[in-house]
Parts: sequence; C-alpha cells; structure tokens
Amino acid sequence: MNPILCLLSRYAIDGLSADRVRVLLHPMPNAKFVRPHTGTTNVNPDLATNPSTNPSTGTNTNTNIPTGTQQQCVNPQNPNNFFSMLDMLRDYDGSGDVVLWEARDVTQGQWKEGQLVYTYNLPHAIIVEGIPVPNGDLNRRFRGYIAIDDLNFALPSECGAFCTFEAGTCGWVQDKETDDFDWSQSRGSMSQATGPPRDRSASENGGMTGGFAVIDSSYPRRPGDRARLMTEEFQATDPNSPLCMRFWTHMHGVGIGTLRVLIINTQDRKARTIWQISGEAGKIWYQGQVPIASATPFKIAFEAEVGLSDLGDIALDDISIIQGPCQIENVPSPQHLHHFIGAPQIAGNNLGDCTFEVDECGWINPGVRDRLDEIDWVRTIASENREPKTDHTIGTPQGFFMIVPKTSSLRGGDRAWLRSLTMNGSTIASCISFWYYISDPTNEPSAPSLGSLSVFVWSEDPKTGNVIFQSVWSLMNHQGPNWLYAQARVLSETSYAIIFEGAWGNSRGNGFIGIDDITIYSGDCSTLPPKATVMVGDCDFQRDSCRWVNTTTDPDFRWSYASIARRPTSILDHTFGGPLGYVFFDVFNQNANPQSLRLTSPVLRGQTVCFSFWYAAFGSGSTTSLKVLQVLPDSTDSITGETLWKLEVLAGLQARPEWKFAQVPIPASNDFRITFEGMASNGGFAIDDIKIYKDTCLIRPREANPLYKPGDENHIPGTRNADVPT
Repeated sequence: MNPILCLLSRYAIDGLSADRVRVLLHPMPNAKFVRPHTGTTNVNPDLATNPSTNPSTGTNTNTNIPTGTQQQCVNPQNPNNFFSMLDMLRDYDGSGDVVLWEARDVTQGQWKEGQLVYTYNLPHAIIVEGIPVPNGDLNRRFRGYIAIDDLNFALPSECGAFCTFEAGTCGWVQDKETDDFDWSQSRGSMSQATGPPRDRSASENGGMTGGFAVIDSSYPRRPGDRARLMTEEFQATDPNSPLCMRFWTHMHGVGIGTLRVLIINTQDRKARTIWQISGEAGKIWYQGQVPIASATPFKIAFEAEVGLSDLGDIALDDISIIQGPCQIENVPSPQHLHHFIGAPQIAGNNLGDCTFEVDECGWINPGVRDRLDEIDWVRTIASENREPKTDHTIGTPQGFFMIVPKTSSLRGGDRAWLRSLTMNGSTIASCISFWYYISDPTNEPSAPSLGSLSVFVWSEDPKTGNVIFQSVWSLMNHQGPNWLYAQARVLSETSYAIIFEGAWGNSRGNGFIGIDDITIYSGDCSTLPPKATVMVGDCDFQRDSCRWVNTTTDPDFRWSYASIARRPTSILDHTFGGPLGYVFFDVFNQNANPQSLRLTSPVLRGQTVCFSFWYAAFGSGSTTSLKVLQVLPDSTDSITGETLWKLEVLAGLQARPEWKFAQVPIPASNDFRITFEGMASNGGFAIDDIKIYKDTCLIRPREANPLYKPGDENHIPGTRNADVPT
C-alpha cells in the first residue's frame, strides 16, 4: 500500500520578475544524503517588497528566494517516516521530475496557503522551485520575489479532505437512504470498453498502482439507477471564502450516464445540483472543480446515474476540498496538458462559468442592431498578443481569454459588452469571480485615460418592463501587468444577465483590457479588490444619470447631459476624453439675475463617507458658484439642507475650462441625499465621475470649505481652487 503524503506550506509571489513557484517530485533510485542544513543561502529579505510578516511568528523575518536565477529548495522523502522534513539532497540530475503543484498568481503582499497530497512508493525528493520570467522578457530587469515558509509534512486529513482512494474512502460514505446502489473501489477496469485501466496519478506518471472510486454499470444495474458518495457534515461557509472542491473523473463507454455534484442542506435534507456532466468523454482522466458555498450546514455528494447500457462505468479520483475560491494552481505536465484544455467547461448549473479554453460558453456580444456598444469582445490566444504573455487558466502562451481589441479608429468612450446567458433570479445572493488584466505599458499618471472594466447586472422590472441596470464592480486605468483576482455580489429576484463592459479612454498607448476564468456560485461575498466597490450614487454619466435627478422648479433652467446638439464646446468628458459623458448647467441671463439649479442623488445609507467628484467652471461673472448640500431623504429643498462644500468663481475665467478634483467628508448616522446646487447669471459648471468611498477625508480644495477665510494663498486663475491632490 502506498503512503499518502500531505505537504503544507505558505508562499508569496510578487514583482514583475517573479513567474511561479512549483513543487516537483524527483525520483531518487540512488540517493545520497547529507545532514540537514540549518542556515539559509541566497537570502535577501527586503521589507519594501517581500511579505510583511513571517506567517509562523508574525515577525519581519522571512526566507526569500530571489528571482534573478531559478532556485530550488530540495527535501528527500523518507518512505518510513514522512511526517517530518529530513535531510537535504546533495545531488540530483534534474531529469524525470514530475510537477505536483504550481502557483503563479501574485499574492499582493500576502501569504497564501499551499496544500499538496500525493502518493509514490519509491525513494524520491520533493523540490520546491522558484522560477523567474524567461530570459528576454523585459520584466526580467525589475525586482520580484518568491517566498516560501512553513514547509511541513502532515497527516493527510490536514490537506483539505483529500482522497486518493488508495486505502479506503477517506471519510466519504455511501448514501444508504436515497440511492439505489453503492460506489466501489477499483485498481483498474477489466474491460477495454469502459472504465479507466489505472488510477489518475498512475495514468499520468506511468505507474501501475493506485486506486479510484467507480460505479459498475453492468447487471443488475438499470438505466436511471443512482449511487451517492457523501462527506460528513460541513458548517456554513464564510460568504467571502467558499470552499473549492477539485477532483478527477473518467467517463469512457458508449453507455455513460451522468455525474453530478450535490450540496445537501442537512437541515431540510434538500439536495441542489451545482455541477454535472453527461456522456462519453474518452479514455482520459479529466480534472473538474466547483466552488462550494452554503449559508447552512451541508454535505457534499457525488451522484452517478447509470446510462442506457452496461458500458457506462464512471470513475472518480484525487478529490480535494480546500478553503478559498477556486483558482487554477495544479497545471498538468506538458505531455498531459491537452487533457486539461479539452476538459468540458460548462459542466454545471452556473451558466456563466467559463475558462474560454474551448469557446465562449454562451457569453455573447450584442448584435449591431441593438446599438448597445461600439466594438466586440474577442476570444484570443496569448501567443498572438503583445500582452499578457499567458492566459490565466493554464498559464501558457497557448491559453485563451477574452480581450477588448484596440484599433486606431477608436474614440474615447467606445465600449464593448459581453453578455451572459439569462439566469434565473433568486432571493439568495450569488458571487461572480473572475480574473482581470488591465494594463498600459506607458503607465504615466499624466497620460490620457486607459479605460475601464465594469460588471453590470441587467434585469427587467416585472411590473413595468423597464430595464434595471445595476453596476456591481468597476475599475479604471492601469492596474499592473498581472492577472488579478476579482469578485462581486450579484442579487436579482427576477431573471437577469451579467454584462462585462470594457471601455477605452483616449490614451495613445497600447493598453490591454482582458478577462478570464469566470465562476459564479451561491454566496453573499464582498467586492474584491475593495477599490472596485460601486456605491449608490457613484456615476460617470456615460450611460445615464445613475438615479441623480433634477430638482429645480424652474423648467427653463436645468442640469443637462452633454450632447452633440448642446454642450460646452470647450469641455471634453473627464472619464474617457470624449465629447459626451458628463452633466452640466449653463445660465446666460441678459438680466443678470442669478438662477439656482439643483441636481439630487438617490437616497444614501447613513454612514460616514467621502464624497468625491470632478468639476469644471466656465463662463464669466462673480455670481457663478457651486455648492454640495446634505439634505433629508424626503427633501430636495436646499433651504433645509446643510452646505458642506462651496466654490465661487472669480472674475476672468480661463479660456479653456479644466477639470478639477473635489472631495468632502459626510458624517451621517441616518439616511440622506446629496444635492449639487449651482448658481449663475453668466456661466456654469460641469460635473463628472462622482465616486463615494466608505471613509473619511479632508475637504478639497480647502477653499471650498464653507468656513474658509481667504488669505494669501496662490489661487489658480479663475477659481478659488487648488491643485489636484496626489
């Protein structure tokens, strides 16, 4: 019987020159050993770039593997005692290594947990290998690090409910109450027509030993018979940290039925299908993974249903359940990579799940007649693009993802929509997770805008039929030359679709906007990264007013959208630099009677926030001013509101108005609204890119503080203003 080995670790990856960390199995038929080495070599801790603390002690001491050259930490495995790290390997030839585990996503200054379970019955070493980006890659010139800590062999039970079926079912039990027959354990099929000849690891590594779980579809089984293999009870999951279950399945035979993954609510005993696949899949082991999330205690079950003939054996192997959202970390060896790429990618009820390795999984671009966007998303391969160098799914130049193409004919604000299939509404929130790449190699803060990536929920009001368009996630401009993780909460009680919108700014650079590895699961998660959070009241005015409304009583003077027919000719949109996409008011009254115009937000929840926006003043005359007022939820009257921010125009405005940044703290324990009150007789203001943060802040510019008294400061000509803060 082969021992089951569990290797635990913590790792961190960051910096442009860092590529990946992986664990290799190195066969050692003639191993030479030396005594353990107690020191460290090639250690260069740098608190400015490395993880902030050691995960074991909480101190700032960590062992760093520099990425200037490829480094390997080696530990031979004693077959008689695999619960401790032993002697360091003195010599090895580097041939015949097997990749057991790999991680390549930047950890953004945080330690991540690594878990690995494997079996191997011959002397061998475990190699931890840090790999920089290839020679010739321009990022090789920059700093980066790969750090490893807390390497430890432990009991298999500590490695996330892993089961190789080598010596039993590892706590997975047969369902004796609701199924028709049991799963069996096997070491190889007796028939060439159905079932795997060897277990998953033996099939990949050329071994002949190992076990797996399988259903026998032969007599006396009948079509529709079901077998269930279940876990013990799990407690409810953290909304921000679901479980991820990975497994391997073999479905070969003309009579293959269906394999399902179920979540069983242990309180009401109801089962819900979260993943399924049916039919012949070839003589190959395929890897599957599915996020597990539940607000109540639950069990997980594999349910196999017999197909139309007795040549329909379904096999399972190497099941693991780990904490955290599903990410692609275990990449097969190159000779087996096609097994992974060809694996089905819509095997489940969540219609939006997609790796884009095979196709778009039902995600579509709107038709030209819909007039919803100007350009289309394109499924592409990494090797055909300047960046990124790899996709996220398999981490190679041969991997696929979706991009928003950029051409010389694009204008600032041109956008592309990618729409999911229609999904059923629910009173239970879901979480959409994905990986994004938003990068501009110029990366100049003073350069024009790169663009934005946003996620929307599209639904219809069942009573009126009106479209409800809810923004749930949004980021703008350069985020770094890496694939980064994102997630957002989705809640709609009616049928809905999810839309990814990529919009280009007027940047002259060769920017890139892309997405990969979309997963949707049940869970009330928070927004990641936090800066992508969309608050009620946020608005860039590209599409609509985001429920900001005119509350001016005089119909002749109102806040307006910038349009081709009517807009200040000297002002371009702040968001993308196009001619449209902001709101403004202008009053040119020959009687010199100042007019008051109000624009009011939707109701905002009572909490301390920082309210920020961009403004541009135009016209002339000392009567032009702009206020920010806090008013009661049921009031739009500025008389009853409190002035939080006020800016007055001085004589002699600049010939070309400039966008200026503003912010004001709003402490509130009760719900409220925000009102912009503009006043002018010969001028006006434009407003764009309203953004609300759950934080406090200082008033900017400070001259807009209602309590401010002018002194000897150097004012920007035309307004009482200050430079945009950095």
